[in-house]
Amino acid sequence: MLPEQRHQGILGLLKEKNQVSIADLASELQVSQITVRRDLEQLESSNQIIRIRGGAKLLDSEHVEKDTNFLNRRFHNQASVQQQEKKAIGSLAASIVQDDETILIDAGSTAMELAKHLYQKKGVTAIVTTVNIAEELEGREGVTTIITGGLFRSRTTTLVNPIMDRMLTEIYADKVFIGVTAVSVNRGFTGNDFLESDVKRQLLKSGKEVYWLVDSTKINSISTIQVSPILPDHTIITDDGLPPEIMRQLEQKCRVLVAKRG
Repeated sequence: MLPEQRHQGILGLLKEKNQVSIADLASELQVSQITVRRDLEQLESSNQIIRIRGGAKLLDSEHVEKDTNFLNRRFHNQASVQQQEKKAIGSLAASIVQDDETILIDAGSTAMELAKHLYQKKGVTAIVTTVNIAEELEGREGVTTIITGGLFRSRTTTLVNPIMDRMLTEIYADKVFIGVTAVSVNRGFTGNDFLESDVKRQLLKSGKEVYWLVDSTKINSISTIQVSPILPDHTIITDDGLPPEIMRQLEQKCRVLVAKRG
């Protein structure tokens, strides 16, 4: 079955049921769950669905149109799911930042939650790669914000191009916080955008300590583009929804910090 046919099949099932699990979609379409996950990523990127824990639901387009606080629908889609988990991860990540440190913050809705929780800090320099996170930090007491230059991509609010790469090669921050689409124990960290994946690879070289901000729904899955293997000096910050067996496997690979919801 061609991807376009699968996409139409997924949308047809969602219109009928409004919400469908990945397992049910794989069974209905007679494909692997990995294939379904990739199809859902593409449909979400084109603003047709919202991915949720273990499945997907139709995008409430009327609600998105009314929300003027977001620069684009894709970011709204990402921010509207797993909200409690992302808030918990952002809060824990912010608590790790010490006074007088320089930090790098990647794109993404979970990274935005980190920015929202950066209060009561002194002398922190935050270098960010997205316009919306720079806006969130604007005027924040105790935080000096530097935004990397580059080509603005309104679809994701990110800045990408070789100029930014050259800037990042001159930075060695105390901590770098990176978001990612999927994490697999065996395949590592993967994404679904070539240019943004390039930025993440450069960020990995630009920090003394590397922290991955990943909610539990993204773990034990694989996306399209390889970003990095899981290395012993990496730290994954996730929420408490991760199955114990997957947690055990990850802890054999790197450090894992668990943010408790609520």
